[in-house]
Amino acid sequence: MGKKRRSRRRGRSRTDPNPSGAPCPQVGRSGPAAPRLAGGREARKRPVSKLPFIAVGVMALAAALFVVFSPGGRTRIQKDGRLNVLLITLDTTRADRLGCYGYSKGRTPNIDGLAGKGVRFENVYCPAPLTLPSHCSIMTGLTPVSHGVHNNGSYELATGWETLAEVLKNAGFRTAAFVASFSVDSRFGLGQGFDVYDDNFQTGLPFKPLNSERKADQISAVFSSWLDRNADAQFFAWVHFFDPHLPYQPPPPYSEEFAADPYDGEVAFMDFHVGRVVDKLAEKGLRDKTLIVLAGDHGEAFGEKVETGHGIFIYDGTMRVPLIILADHRIPPRAVVKSRVRLIDIMPSILDILEIPAPAGTTGESLIPAIEGRSREDLDIYLETFYPRENYGWSELVGLVRGDWKFIRAPKPELYNLAADPGENRNLIASAAKRASDLNARLEELVKAGAGLASAGGRTPSAEVQERLRSLGYTSFSDGGARASYPDPKDKTDVLRLTQQAEGFEFQGRYAEAAAVYERLLDLIPDAPASYVNLALSRARRGKFDEAVQTLKSGIKKIPGSEILLARLGHTYLVTNRLGEALDTMAEVLRINPKNVDALTVTAGVLDTLRRKDEARSFYERAIAIEPENKYLRMSYANNLASSGRLDRAIETYEELTLDYPEDQVLFQYLGIAYGFSGDYAKSIESLKQAVYLKPTPTAYYNLSTAYRKTGDFGEAVRYLKLYLDDPRGEPEKSIRAARAELQRLEANPSK
Repeated sequence: MGKKRRSRRRGRSRTDPNPSGAPCPQVGRSGPAAPRLAGGREARKRPVSKLPFIAVGVMALAAALFVVFSPGGRTRIQKDGRLNVLLITLDTTRADRLGCYGYSKGRTPNIDGLAGKGVRFENVYCPAPLTLPSHCSIMTGLTPVSHGVHNNGSYELATGWETLAEVLKNAGFRTAAFVASFSVDSRFGLGQGFDVYDDNFQTGLPFKPLNSERKADQISAVFSSWLDRNADAQFFAWVHFFDPHLPYQPPPPYSEEFAADPYDGEVAFMDFHVGRVVDKLAEKGLRDKTLIVLAGDHGEAFGEKVETGHGIFIYDGTMRVPLIILADHRIPPRAVVKSRVRLIDIMPSILDILEIPAPAGTTGESLIPAIEGRSREDLDIYLETFYPRENYGWSELVGLVRGDWKFIRAPKPELYNLAADPGENRNLIASAAKRASDLNARLEELVKAGAGLASAGGRTPSAEVQERLRSLGYTSFSDGGARASYPDPKDKTDVLRLTQQAEGFEFQGRYAEAAAVYERLLDLIPDAPASYVNLALSRARRGKFDEAVQTLKSGIKKIPGSEILLARLGHTYLVTNRLGEALDTMAEVLRINPKNVDALTVTAGVLDTLRRKDEARSFYERAIAIEPENKYLRMSYANNLASSGRLDRAIETYEELTLDYPEDQVLFQYLGIAYGFSGDYAKSIESLKQAVYLKPTPTAYYNLSTAYRKTGDFGEAVRYLKLYLDDPRGEPEKSIRAARAELQRLEANPSK
């Protein structure tokens, strides 16, 4: 049910395997054509083991040269269905902050080394400047128009889409994911097809905070531990790093070295652990048997257009990302593709290299023709962000990059020539109206096609198509559009500055100052749930829970039926011990969304506290079905079973937990107590001794003494009671008195 807890074994340090900085051959828009093999797809070949050693060496060298310099004027990729696949995604990583993309101030030798051994794509775009939508696109080969995930935290990838993990699992791969952010928690649908989906953030807490994350060292460690146990199988592993994310707080020594630019420090720390992950492959002898794909999910803005962070706008700072693909001896090294490509092209490219058909309807295209030089065409790139509308009540933005031109459909549309104006500073919408009109028409075609709608036959969608697009959230494609309904984010930069100021105060723990700014923001954007949630949280952090409750209630009055506001109110009631109100509020949440894990967890816990055990258990089971790795839920469920007399099921659940968390002494205590109540004192003692071994606490000593007394081993019972009484700090005085009395009785009558 849960994920196994893994030992954290560090790999070797990683350095740049290509320190010479030799120029890379370029493939694509302006690069020369690379060599190409004649003929069609190669058949798979088995190694000939009985050839003389020198002959094998010559043949291997010739094969390597043949891949890169074969006749015909182009490069040829050697497809191989036997390869493992390692997908590394770098959250919030701008392409122009990596050394291999020309950044001289950074320190990314490991990522640069991967680029030197494979193909680097110079112009890669994400579909949305947000973690969940972009990863859904990577995993499905679809734009958000098709897969329907437009924002973090409030969408779930539908099970009807066949993900990369599902395709590879069906092909016999062992599949595992190790993710670093709550944004891609399994509850949002990305766990489809993975045998292991390790999203354990702050293990043991009842709720995963929205900003839950794990640092790069934790991610590389859990991947390493998993590979130790799975290196013998063909695998697909997804390793997700989240470090270069606000607030930028790299650990030492990166914090000192990059004090002037902590974002670069976060990237450097992440790069080090990218090296650890790749080194682990080498340690297992899998480096040349693995297809490695490294990609960013979206970029980061540094105030170029007021925005700091990402999500609001779709300018290149947040939309251009790195992409590197390599497979030793099968993909040419040090190549650069300059054509504009997309993250949705990753899935079909991986499957093409493995000679596995992509699912029907996949929007992305294999990048093999671009790598081999058979295609130098830029691909049409769809862009969107729903974050402004869903978080602030401003217009969504939808855009298209076609060749060197970018068109942004907004209440005040924008048009840029990226070749002449890479900073997107000169809006050409007025001077190039025909170009804008053509791009707008093409954008409408992409949106309608992605939504599964037939062409309307003209540039104005029919009423039926407009209504369908509006129902999908594309209000700018309906009559009046975004211009009539929502303000342009460009006109709200003063509000954006205030939002960023408040977030900055929160990062610094200055909650009173944050609350003051959030109060101003509530007046400015009263129709956005985030306004109420942010103000309520800043008040709750200062202990002003009554004010937090009133803030949330006013938000619900303004925005009836808001799941996020109701859930936050239920949380607030819970922490202030207003259990009945918490139960009623979470019932409203579950009427809106029966799969809201926080509401299920709160409901289960409150019912358990009220001794409504059977009802509580049903809610635990519903929550665990969504979050099977959640340690807190599983422990609470086991405790519920034990306290309800269902000892067999309780013991089974505790046993599973101890396998997953073998260093948690509390779990062994619970297991030992459950065995004791079941009458199996031998196993009770075995479990309780393990608890004492892991952490010799007074409670552990007392429980072990009780178990020995039940077996009639009074000598051991006395020994552990004495250990308990030697240092009973933290124990209730009533328990201490009872232990002393029991000790006196046993010493006076050792046979009873």
